Amino acid sequence: MEKEWRCKECDTLLGVERGARLYLRYKQAQYIVDGDYAVLAVCRNCTTVNERSKTERAQERAATRA
Repeated sequence: MEKEWRCKECDTLLGVERGARLYLRYKQAQYIVDGDYAVLAVCRNCTTVNERSKTERAQERAATRA
């Protein structure tokens, strides 16, 4: 399953979560985050600090099932 990670202020795409991995890409730079993670990203458009963690995603999935 694929889930987009977007800026909480301006909705800019920051990354895509596929399964247990978080994929980040901007121009020529590409990163794949695997395992237990907490990622902070500063939005390139509005400079808002956004946070994503594997624990947060597990909680979201549990809430949608309830």
